[in-house]
Amino acid sequence: MEAQRNYQDFGACDEHGRRLVRPPAEDESLAPAWRPIDLTHDSFEDWVVEDRAPWPEDLLVLCWWLPTFWRRDHSAS
Repeated sequence: MEAQRNYQDFGACDEHGRRLVRPPAEDESLAPAWRPIDLTHDSFEDWVVEDRAPWPEDLLVLCWWLPTFWRRDHSAS
């Protein structure tokens, strides 16, 4: 979430990254359904926990803005 705010504020995920980024090209638009992370709807693993779930084979399920997000509580939908 901090990286998203930083990108909106100064165009990179953090201050160090500012010198490593370029503006997006015209053909590099966001996915139509993309939205910022919202912790009232999105759930993420604690990266400190050692017994976290293995990464899925289908990396598209890592996109929190899609209904197929692997950490979404589908029972609450």
